Amino acid sequence: MNETKFQREDAKAVAKEALWLAWQACGGPVGKGVLQDRPGVTKQDVIDNVMVAGDYPVGIILCGRKEGEIRADYVFGRMMKLNCTVAKDGILYRNAAITPDYQAWCRIYPTYEALFGAAIAILAKARGEA
Repeated sequence: MNETKFQREDAKAVAKEALWLAWQACGGPVGKGVLQDRPGVTKQDVIDNVMVAGDYPVGIILCGRKEGEIRADYVFGRMMKLNCTVAKDGILYRNAAITPDYQAWCRIYPTYEALFGAAIAILAKARGEA
């Protein structure tokens, strides 16, 4: 598998912010995702849902999950397909095609780098660095 590492010391914080940005960028639920839609969710709700595979917990049982692995497939009805692994010094992600029919967030953030970069900018602003 061809992977790229997005170097970052605060990788965990960046990944969490990126999940929230990606979920928001998806816009709304897709297809039967309307049955899982919860428009008033918070950033922490989205993060928690992803970390426990809340929309389909059987996925963790069947596929397992490695330390630091993030699999955001459908989250509260949004088609995210955002998969990466958080390491101590960065975020690993696959170099695969990103398409709006699977990664709805790419309409706003066309690449993983754009998504992670936006997350970094928000975190920097929150810390008063921007």
